Amino acid sequence: MSRAHTTDDLPLVVGLDGTLIHSDMLFESLLAFLRTRLLQWWRLPLWLCGGMTLFRHKLSQAVHVDPAGLPYDRVLLAQIITQRARGRLIVMATGAPRCVAERVASHLQLFDRVLASEGSFHMNESDTADQLVLAYGEKGFDYVGNGRLALPLWLSCRTAYCVVHTAFELADGRATLPMGSPRGGLAGALLRAMRPRQWLKNLLVFVPMLSAHVLTLPTLLASMLAFVVFSLCASSAYLLNDALDAHEDRKHPSKRKRPIAAGTLPLAAALKSSALLALGGLALAAAVDAWLLLAAAVYFLGTLAYSLYLKRLLMVDIVVLAMLYTIRLLGGAASTHIRASFWLLAFSFFIFLSLALLKRHSELINMQRAGEDKRGGRGYLVNDSGPIGILGVNSGLLSVLIFMLYFNTPNVVALYGNPTLLLAIVPLLMFWLGRLWLLSYRGEVNEDPVLYLTRDPISLTLLGACLLVAALASI
Repeated sequence: MSRAHTTDDLPLVVGLDGTLIHSDMLFESLLAFLRTRLLQWWRLPLWLCGGMTLFRHKLSQAVHVDPAGLPYDRVLLAQIITQRARGRLIVMATGAPRCVAERVASHLQLFDRVLASEGSFHMNESDTADQLVLAYGEKGFDYVGNGRLALPLWLSCRTAYCVVHTAFELADGRATLPMGSPRGGLAGALLRAMRPRQWLKNLLVFVPMLSAHVLTLPTLLASMLAFVVFSLCASSAYLLNDALDAHEDRKHPSKRKRPIAAGTLPLAAALKSSALLALGGLALAAAVDAWLLLAAAVYFLGTLAYSLYLKRLLMVDIVVLAMLYTIRLLGGAASTHIRASFWLLAFSFFIFLSLALLKRHSELINMQRAGEDKRGGRGYLVNDSGPIGILGVNSGLLSVLIFMLYFNTPNVVALYGNPTLLLAIVPLLMFWLGRLWLLSYRGEVNEDPVLYLTRDPISLTLLGACLLVAALASI
């Protein structure tokens, strides 16, 4: 399709990766492959051995990324629509495979022409500039890009536009002009995507030290190091999980605001940061203690397996979540060389199993209210909320029973001067679990229950009361 234009209304050429979309089609395709064809992962290194051009081509043939779910620059789209309404020729120019670019262009219905890589030929920025000059002449088009790689195109165009609103100085004395929505602030987006609030869960590494009453400076420092290790590994897993879930998160009313889903944190930066955080956490664990390294490695591999596959399996995801909480306790025990008792591990597994079930139950209740039957990437239907609730309440009751049985062990007599006082924790624990589950049935627990308690005054009061009882019992 062609449209008439004059020398005063030159074609507007727009890049795709990092410009039209807040993402990169190579990484979108790679993550789509891992989501849908994980068991064929062995193909990836074989394709990569043939070079990046072959790798891009094979990925584009193996998976079809839904263009409707991409994070478009809505400001830039509105500007393109305005320019096209004035009769201006709009061209997409990208190094992505043609089939990928054509799907995006077909979805948007805004482009009169698409320049893209063909088969074994990868079109880089210099090749694109040559083709555009051949078609429209030197300085015969305007170009919208996103960084230094666009320099050959900016030098060949009439007006250079950049979605990064910090101007680039060109060799011919010109400077880029802003267009589209502002980009930048990667540090802030990365910090949000790392979810530092979730690090509160890693306070579990201090439990072995506290439960054994070994309150010394060396054990405190060892527990703090374990906290840092698990926080680094957890943030690595959150980045990877959000990258894999970005296509689904973009459809979610609240999750679409997450940095990766929204495009404020590019997929490439997220994946690189995830790898660096994991390596940093495991290296620190190795420098501290071999057993801590083992616990951290099991935790990280567990979260990796959860993100890639296990979270899609019915009930498996819930059991894995409960185990990941318990592994944090083992990490704290490993770093301090304090043996975690059977009772502590049994109690932690069942109470965190109850909380994991509560998390799924709350999601199902909210899905039911939204009129959804099933959410992509999960193995649950809204009708499963009943059985999930029964299992969750029973798991909570089991944890309380285990806590009561713990009172009859010799270890309690040795550690506590007044162990009978610990019985006061039982009604507090029952009240807390019962209230949480009732709120879940009402659809009022809208986030991870472990994090919910940090914002709930009643939960915080109950936690403080339990700590006070434990302190009085130890006197």
